[in-house]
Amino acid sequence: NMISRTRRKLTGFRNNRRVISSPATCFDIFVSRSVSAMPLEIRLIKDSEYKTVVDFFNNARGINHQAGKRQRTHNQFCWEFMNSPDRKTIYAGAWAMETGQQPVMVGIQCAILHKMISADGDCVLAAKGEDTLIEVSALLKFKKTDILKELFAVLTAECRKKGVAYLWGFNNIPASYKRLGLESPFKSFYAVLVLNPLDAYKHITSAKPEEGVFRNIKMAILAGLAYIYTLKRIVVFSKNPRYSMNSGMDDNTDLFRRAAQPQMLFFLHQDHAYLQWRTRKNPYPVTYKSFQLLGRDDKLQAQVICSVNSNVAFIEQTLFDKKLKKSHINFLLKTVIRSLKNENICMVRYTGFNNNILNRREMKLLQNTGFVFTGKGEWFTYKKLTDNCVINPENIYLSRLYKQGIN
Repeated sequence: NMISRTRRKLTGFRNNRRVISSPATCFDIFVSRSVSAMPLEIRLIKDSEYKTVVDFFNNARGINHQAGKRQRTHNQFCWEFMNSPDRKTIYAGAWAMETGQQPVMVGIQCAILHKMISADGDCVLAAKGEDTLIEVSALLKFKKTDILKELFAVLTAECRKKGVAYLWGFNNIPASYKRLGLESPFKSFYAVLVLNPLDAYKHITSAKPEEGVFRNIKMAILAGLAYIYTLKRIVVFSKNPRYSMNSGMDDNTDLFRRAAQPQMLFFLHQDHAYLQWRTRKNPYPVTYKSFQLLGRDDKLQAQVICSVNSNVAFIEQTLFDKKLKKSHINFLLKTVIRSLKNENICMVRYTGFNNNILNRREMKLLQNTGFVFTGKGEWFTYKKLTDNCVINPENIYLSRLYKQGIN
C-alpha cells in the first residue's frame, strides 16, 4: 500500500534517560515524541488532500517562501503536478497531530517524474525535486526532528519503487541538500540581451525597489552598456540560408540526438505530448513562441523556444543539428531577436550551463549574438538512486525548459 506506514520513536527523554528506538525504514514514517510534545506524521498525500496542499503553499511561511506572495490555484497545481504526460508526481506531506484536533499540515516536498532520452535513443526515468516548503513555526516546534530529511526519505523510497534512476533539481540552499546526500556540482549562468535600455532599467529596478539609489544607478549603467554591446551584433544581418521557417512546436528528440552525437548526452524527453502540456496547456500568464528551421525534406534542422511574460522574454532552449552551418544558426537567432524586438520586448533573458559541450556551445552562440553574461544563478543538485545509473551531471543537456514554466 503506497500510504502504509512504519512507526518509530525518535530521541525522547524519560526520567532523565535518553531513549532511542530502532532505525526507521525508507517508507512512510510516523514520528512520535514524548508526551509533552505534539506527534508528527510524514507520508505520501492522498488525492483528497490536494486542496490542503494548495492552501498550505499559499499561506505557509517558510525560510525562502513568503506567505501570500505567490498564490497558486487548484487548476495550476493539478497542471503542474498531476496532469503531466509522463507520470503523476510523487508528493509527500508532514502533519502535526494533536489528540482531539484535526491534523495540521506543516511541510511538503515532491518529486516530478519524467523521462530522459540519450543520444543513442535509450530512455531513463528520472525525478525532479520541487515544492520544498516547511512552516517556520514547525521547525521550532519539532527542532529535534529533521522534517526535510524525513520527507526526502519518503520520496526517495517511492522513487526507487517506481524505477527512478536519479533525482535532480535547482536550488539556492546547497547546504540543506548536501545534508540529504545530494551533490551540487555547478551553477547556472545568467545572461541578458537589452533591446530597449529605458524599459529594461524600469523592469530591473521595479523587481527589487527596496535596494536603493546606488543599485538603480548601477543597473542603469549596465543596461546601457548591454544595449550597446547588443546593438553591435544584431545590426549585422546573416544571409538567409533558404531554409523554410515555421512557428510549430514539434517533437525535438530526434533533433537533440543529431545535435548531441557522438557525445553520450541525455535530454529531457520532449515529444509532442510533453511540449503541448508544457507550453500550450500552461495555465500561468506566460506565452511561448517557437522558431523552427526546416530542411528541404521538412526535417527539423533547428528549434528555438522562447517564453514571453509582459515585455520580457526568455530564451528557454535552443537546438541545432550538428551539421548546420554557423551562418545558418546566426540567421535563425537574429530572426528570433528581431521578431521579439518588433513585439516591444525590452530585454531577452537566458539561463545557461557549462557542464558539457552542447551547453557550452549554446552559451557561446548566444554571447556572439549579443547576450551579456551577468553572473551565476542557481545550483544544480543531483543524487543517483541506482547503482547502474549511466547518467551523471556532466552528461545532461540542461535548459530553462526543464524548470516549471510558471514565470
